[in-house]
Amino acid sequence: MGCVDSHHLDIVRLAWSRELGLPDDALATRPDADDRTVRVDDETDTIRFLRLGETSALVGPRWAIERADAHTSGELAESATLLALTQDRSGRCAGPMVLAFATDYQNPSTGTPPLVSHEYDHVRHVEAACPPDDVTEAHLGDRDRWFTILDDAQQPVASAGYAEFQGFLADVGVLTVPPFRRRGLGAAVAGIATDDALDSGLIAQCRSPRDNLASRALAARTGFRELGTYSAVTLSRSTL
Repeated sequence: MGCVDSHHLDIVRLAWSRELGLPDDALATRPDADDRTVRVDDETDTIRFLRLGETSALVGPRWAIERADAHTSGELAESATLLALTQDRSGRCAGPMVLAFATDYQNPSTGTPPLVSHEYDHVRHVEAACPPDDVTEAHLGDRDRWFTILDDAQQPVASAGYAEFQGFLADVGVLTVPPFRRRGLGAAVAGIATDDALDSGLIAQCRSPRDNLASRALAARTGFRELGTYSAVTLSRSTL
């Protein structure tokens, strides 16, 4: 499994600090300070909680920040705790998503390299053959670059794509047609996308639902190392 050194970790922290609207050094480890950074945003309809290594951050309306004071960062990493903050409001939670990162190239593959397409139409074919929940999780349509492995009949069987995240990371998604799963195709196409992202000077990032062990295992086989979690609760505008 790839290792994330201190320099790369600083870049990951910088990217997420900017994503959450925090100062660039907000997620730096400071042993003599509280490990949670907060930002009050009374205009938002989302409560966001990030745990990255030994640091964490919470962004949301003032009332949510105040209610969270009674909870540890470990507790806030649980979706049930975040939802409890919105007990008198209607909230919908996405997460926790496990954040994993890769900074090393894949080991050279043996055998004949797969046929790879960069056409979005081939991604659409893969999506059409997959369960809707899997398509939503991968959200390949939101990516900037795509890679699809074609079988011997030139039919698309597995796709991966990535989009730049705050200019430093490459957010990677993977989707494999069900009959072709458990053959290493998902890891292979994820590795192709990851190597391309590294070629572009980006650190690869993978977000997997914490209870999706298959997705997390695929990321681990591709060289990603889990470093944190991210959750977001979206509030009904009528309750703000």
